[in-house]
Amino acid sequence: MTNRRTFLKTAALAYPASQLLIATAEAQAAYVAPTSFSRDYFAEIGVKPFINAAGGYSAFGGARMRPEVAEAIRYGTYNKAKVDDLHDAVGKRIAEMAGCEAAMVTSGAAAAMVLATAAAMTMGDQEKIEQLPDTTGLKNEVIIQKNHRYTYDRALVVAGAKMVEVASEEELRAAIGPNTAMMFWLLANHNPDGDNIPMDRYLEISKEHDIPTFLDGATMTPPASNVIDACKLGFDLVGFSGGKGLRGPYSAGLLLGKKDLVAYSRANSSPNSRALGRGMKVAPEEYVGMMVAFETALAINEEEDFKRKREIFARIVNQIGPIPGLKAEVIVDAGMVDELYLDLEWDQDQVKITIDEFVEALRSGSPAIEIRMLKFAGGRVHISSTVLAEGQEITVGRRIREVLMAAT
Repeated sequence: MTNRRTFLKTAALAYPASQLLIATAEAQAAYVAPTSFSRDYFAEIGVKPFINAAGGYSAFGGARMRPEVAEAIRYGTYNKAKVDDLHDAVGKRIAEMAGCEAAMVTSGAAAAMVLATAAAMTMGDQEKIEQLPDTTGLKNEVIIQKNHRYTYDRALVVAGAKMVEVASEEELRAAIGPNTAMMFWLLANHNPDGDNIPMDRYLEISKEHDIPTFLDGATMTPPASNVIDACKLGFDLVGFSGGKGLRGPYSAGLLLGKKDLVAYSRANSSPNSRALGRGMKVAPEEYVGMMVAFETALAINEEEDFKRKREIFARIVNQIGPIPGLKAEVIVDAGMVDELYLDLEWDQDQVKITIDEFVEALRSGSPAIEIRMLKFAGGRVHISSTVLAEGQEITVGRRIREVLMAAT
């Protein structure tokens, strides 16, 4: 990716709590009451809402859409166009912004994987498209490195494909054969030095044998410029989630790449009635919303966004106040994604509460608060500002203080 991204991956940036403190009056002045609605739908159906201080996890409903995206979706619900026309126009605009040949909006990153695999197996042949998931007589093998196996690789077999694992260049060359449909690569927070086959060699070998390649970059935003960077790596197709780092519709995603393969992917998708992906619908308003989400995300200035997040963390720290044994600092997560977290640590001899007890106390309180999942935070307490509604940081800080002070 970019030089700045590489720097952020290796730098141990931290900002002590003492550098975050701002005047309490200023913190209070920054509070803005949440938008009011005519009906409390969650209350009506007995659903307990929560404050998301964790991030855009699927289990927590993804990230909040930006106002521009919500407005675009509202427009799309009132104004109708033929789906194919909308698909064409939105795909063209997104491809122009990403600097690639073609693009399409999918019903999420996993759907992008399914459709890309179906495209590689059928290559636009209508009879083969209607045959899926029966792959008899079709190229149906997808090559994947063993250390790229992960939770969501099941999407590669939904269309009927078979995964073939390799752990070396020798194994890769031996695995390539007449049934090889696609080669897969996971662009995530794994250690690139641990790849048995480096990316450049993987791509060189795929091109030697004219095998389509797919790159899963689902969680590799923000920044949105990572989409542009990924499109330049040399893969034939690239997939991204739309409802997390790009802050678009949660049930949307992006598939970008070669014009012919994107077209084949579309042929396997909705609204085509006899396609395996018929049920992977994208609502008309989501096409527009995803386009605006990408457009808006590309316009975000990273430095200004980081500054804004540090200010939010400063207001949280102000509300927490001084607690004996507590240390708070802003850290940059070591990975390809630029993300700031407020890291909390306390001396359990002074504040007698475990991390698990702390998480549960926030979760079961009123209002309920979720923080970054411990399995992704290395067992540490991380607070994210990405999904917080304006003003919720005040509540988060006060609740953290209540929980910790009750344990002193």
